[in-house]
Amino acid sequence: MTRQQMEKNLLRKAMQGDPSAFGEIIKKYQSLVYAVVLQILADPAAAQDITQDTFVSAFKALKDLRSEDSFPSWLHSIARNRAFAWHKERKRVSPLEEAGVLQFSPNSIGAEIETERSEAQSFEAGVRQIVFSLSDALRVPILLCYLNDISTAEAACFLGIKEGTLRKRLHDGKKKLQEKIVKMAEQTLQEYRLPPGFARHCICGCQRSKSSKMRKKLRKEVIRMADKKSSCGCGCISQKPKQQKVAKEQKKAKKSK
Repeated sequence: MTRQQMEKNLLRKAMQGDPSAFGEIIKKYQSLVYAVVLQILADPAAAQDITQDTFVSAFKALKDLRSEDSFPSWLHSIARNRAFAWHKERKRVSPLEEAGVLQFSPNSIGAEIETERSEAQSFEAGVRQIVFSLSDALRVPILLCYLNDISTAEAACFLGIKEGTLRKRLHDGKKKLQEKIVKMAEQTLQEYRLPPGFARHCICGCQRSKSSKMRKKLRKEVIRMADKKSSCGCGCISQKPKQQKVAKEQKKAKKSK
């Protein structure tokens, strides 16, 4: 029995009200539905709630399913409709960010842990922003195929497009992601670069250090000279007043003779 036949049997049992059969269907499609909802809402917690709501709604409406073959695209439509309805309702309510977010007290955790947590959140937010900056055509395949390793065949069937088309979108999406992530990394690393005037500041520091050493050397020289007991003839020390008076008297006595 092929996978398609097994899925059809499960769907028939689910239509008859068998929740365990539908549980197997959920296991197969939960990641696909979650990825589609997530790319619309960009909110993991809300996407989980809407994914659950999607399967509950689908289980109730199974009787309206015209063909088992159309189940993937039918489920996809329900997921999108639920996600857009939630998004529309959320616009009517003030976002949580406007009301303020509870902040952790710096005293409750270590400074290093807080810094690491902040950096990790910042990086995750940057990557998430890059992913959701892609167009819908590129973003959906990326989320589908790189969330729980969903195959390109399953993703293409769920989206109702050819597998070759999905592979092409994956290629284009990955290329754009790489370019944008590299650019983000370059911008982040700019923060760690030395300032443009770093060399000039270093030179100024060296000159100040040199001047300081010269001043200290001169002060030591003056002190050393002041400690001399006799003049060396260079005028480095001056004669004391008493010595000057004796010298003048001796000079007058010579002249009188």
